[in-house]
Amino acid sequence: MSAVTPDPDDLVSKSALKREHHGFKALGEELAALSERQFKRLKLDESLCDAIAEARRLKHGALQRQLRHLANLLVEHDPVAIRQKLTTLLEPVQEDARMLREVERWRDALLAGAADCLPDIAARCPGIDTQQVLRLAHDARAEKTAGRPPRCARLLFKYLRQARLASAASGPAAA
Repeated sequence: MSAVTPDPDDLVSKSALKREHHGFKALGEELAALSERQFKRLKLDESLCDAIAEARRLKHGALQRQLRHLANLLVEHDPVAIRQKLTTLLEPVQEDARMLREVERWRDALLAGAADCLPDIAARCPGIDTQQVLRLAHDARAEKTAGRPPRCARLLFKYLRQARLASAASGPAAA
C-alpha cells in the first residue's frame, strides 16, 4: 500500500468550507423569506420546497437547525442556478425600491427649497411639468409652516412617482 498525498491545490481550508456553508444557509434564509407567490415562481425541487415550507413554520433554535438542513440540501442541488433564479425574481422589486428612493430624494430636496434637482428630474422624466412640480413644492412648504397636514407633499410625491414610472415604462433610455 502506498500512501497518496493530496495535492495542496485540492485542499480547502475548514474556514473556507464554513464560509461556503454560511452562504448556503443565507440563501436558504432568503428562500424562506419569500412570499408564497414568489416562491412558487422559482419552481424548485420538491425536497427543497418541503424543507423551506418547514423552515417558514419554525422559530428560534428549531429554525436554525432547519436552515442548516436546508443548506445541506442546497449543496446537493445547484445553488448557483437557484441563486440566479432568485436574483432574476427579485430584480424588479429592487429596481422599484431604487426608483422610490430616488423620488423620495427629489421630493425631500424640493421641500427643502432646493430647486437644483429640477434638471435631474427633467432628464429622468421627460415631459414632466416643472412648473407644477415647483407649485406643489411651494404649496407643501406653505402647508408645513402653517402646521397643516402634508397633503401637497403627498401630491408632489405621487406626481413625481407617476412621472418616473411613466418614463421607466417608456423605455430603458429614459431610465
